[in-house]
Formats: sequence, structure tokens, C-alpha cells
Amino acid sequence: MARKTKIEAEATREQILDAAEQMFYQHGVSRTTLEKIACAAGLTRGAIYWHFENKSALFGAMLERIRLPFQQMLSELDAQPQGDPLAQLKEHLVRSLLMIANSERYHRVLSIVFHRCEYMDELNPAVSKQEELDRAATAVISRALQRARAAGMLQDSVDPDLTACAIHAYIGGLIRKHLLQPDFCDLSQAAAYIDVMLQGIKKPA
Repeated sequence: MARKTKIEAEATREQILDAAEQMFYQHGVSRTTLEKIACAAGLTRGAIYWHFENKSALFGAMLERIRLPFQQMLSELDAQPQGDPLAQLKEHLVRSLLMIANSERYHRVLSIVFHRCEYMDELNPAVSKQEELDRAATAVISRALQRARAAGMLQDSVDPDLTACAIHAYIGGLIRKHLLQPDFCDLSQAAAYIDVMLQGIKKPA
């Protein structure tokens, strides 16, 4: 019975997160109340408070559902000391973009983050967590570029730290544009976008 109760509690938690995702996407974060989320989920507001302390905690949990695959891919990229570091970097970036292109959930949640979130004070913990992930991603990209430089694959003027920051911004720009104009910025063409970017830093053959 205890196991069943735990499974049911997890199902309710996911039900709340699904409803929050839909409400935040449709109405924006500041205009979505816990009451609206409870109504959309077919639950009481007390049920939400049983799982989440406040809207900030709920928002953070919603983000965590899409962060984990990205974090896993970053770990995989960082754990590849052998092989072609630029090919490994390309694979990581392409997989990330295609995951966004092929998932309605990723599209919704990232649309909330980029275009429907006013970053109010109550969301500061979630925003700080995202900033931590951004810094971690940039550091992993920089280490991949350092491996590429050690292998003589980069132009002499390429600074790994600055370039990693530029790559991260480039990827963020592609995502933002895709969320607003998917036909104009089609992430199914992710490999071509990454090739264009990498050609600017590779040492000529």
C-alpha cells in the first residue's frame, strides 16, 4: 500500500507540473496563480502546497524536468578526453538543438523561460539555478575548446573562454529565434548551423 501511495503521489506531482507548464505558457508566469494551476490540474490548492512550497518551487521543478538531459549531455562531453573534441562539441550542440526542435515540452518550457517569464523576485532561486547551468555549460565548452587547441585544431587567435561564451550566446540566440519564428530558424537544420559557427574557429586544413 505504501508503494502505491508513493506512486500516486508522484503521479499527482507530475499532473501539477503539467498543468503549471500549460498555464505558464498560455498566460505568462506573473499572471498565473496557484489557484489557476490547481483548477487546470483538477486539484485543490492544498494539493499543490503538499508538493511545492510556493510558485517559485513549482517553477523550478518544471525547469528541472528539461534541465536533466542537458546536464547529462554536458557530463558526457566533459568525460571525453580522447577523440576529436570539435566533433564531440558539434555532436553535443546538435543533439541539444534537435531535442528542442522535436519536443513540444521543450518548446513550451523554453518559450516560458525566454518569452513569458518576467523574472520576478519570487523566481530568483530558479533564475539563479539557470545561471549556474549557463556557467557550467560555458565551462564545459571551454574545456572542449582547450582540448581542440592542444590538438592544433583551432586558429591561433581563438581564446577558449571567450569563444565558449560566444558559442553559448549563439546557441541561445538560435533557440530564441526558433521559439518565435520556427519556420525562419529551423532547428532541424542544427548540424548546418553548428558547422557555420565552427568554421570560424577551425584552423584551415
